[in-house]
Amino acid sequence: MKKNLILILTIISCSLFFLSGCRDNPSDVGLEFISNDTLGTLILDSEKDSILIANNNILKYINTQASTSILVGKYQNYDAVPLLLFQNISPDYDSATVLQASLNLKYNGYNYQDSLGLTSFNIYKINKSYDLYSVTYDKFSFSDLGSTVLGSYSGTPVDTQWISIALDNQLVKDWLEYAADTNYYNKNYGIALVPNLNSTTIKGFSSIYSPTSAFVPYLKVVLNKNSSTDTIFITNPVSVSLCNITNIVVPQDRFIIQSGISYKNKFTFNLSKLPSNVIINEAYFEITLDRANSFLTNGYDSRVAVNMITDSNNLTIDPNTFITTQLDSIRYAVRLNYIFQKWNYGINANFGILLSNIYEYNSLDKYLFYSPNYPDPARRPHLRIRYTKKN
Repeated sequence: MKKNLILILTIISCSLFFLSGCRDNPSDVGLEFISNDTLGTLILDSEKDSILIANNNILKYINTQASTSILVGKYQNYDAVPLLLFQNISPDYDSATVLQASLNLKYNGYNYQDSLGLTSFNIYKINKSYDLYSVTYDKFSFSDLGSTVLGSYSGTPVDTQWISIALDNQLVKDWLEYAADTNYYNKNYGIALVPNLNSTTIKGFSSIYSPTSAFVPYLKVVLNKNSSTDTIFITNPVSVSLCNITNIVVPQDRFIIQSGISYKNKFTFNLSKLPSNVIINEAYFEITLDRANSFLTNGYDSRVAVNMITDSNNLTIDPNTFITTQLDSIRYAVRLNYIFQKWNYGINANFGILLSNIYEYNSLDKYLFYSPNYPDPARRPHLRIRYTKKN
């Protein structure tokens, strides 16, 4: 009997140790220790202990170059303007005459928010060099676009359809000349696909990061050089989608997280009721989605990323990212022991946390969550801290 009891206690002890886990960060002694002895723990609960939780919707434009989608169009007060730069151009076609040129894009099925809406845009030359790997909507000047329409499209692509847009022949000839001689007077800074007032939706076309390499954008160019006619294909453009919304309206008792633009959310917590220098056994944070008023696309990762804010003015964040788990179709939960322990030990100032979609560069999906001032307490953000006082 005594041996069986010892065996059972050993199994329980090992199981608790395994579940508590640890992160690969040995700095700050004791920072991430989670005690197995829960008998002496105390609970601080936002629903019972009147912990002040505040939040703010934060617009912080991001670069979307790594997206699998090239987003273009206009939907209500949303705009998506992609920039494309074809760099993979052979230098062998200087002095050629361009007979025909087209931009070819593959619709990948993504839309915001009307799948049957009209996609309508014009193509303009970019007259200034921009780094498409870093540019954001607020860092791009639309005055740097030419005024001449060099191509246009209007239609309703469906079912992963290819669209082909005739391009100005001289534009492509200039690109061929520039590829052969970078001193050529007409530089290749790329093109912008600017939605016009006829557009009623935003649609996604495959980028170079498409899971299927055969779906990447390409130029088809028919040209003549040395009395020989040839057809060449130029692929893999760098692309970035500049997305924006004007006059966004978020209900007072909701908060928004939106990819693509992007809207993040800043949460702050008044932890004056938490004793200093205690062991944080668990800091559990839960938020609830207003699914009916959100726009989530099947196949896109809807988890929320949480980071500790290290600079409140610039919204600089700690590189350690914590990812929510979905408890059901509307409840998201995450354990933030690392962050709250750093605050409690005074290692970092409590500037709050920043919430965003885990892959916010990859879509325009919109998440509305219930905020701390929502009338129903069961749907408000919930913080529970379980802690142990040190001897």
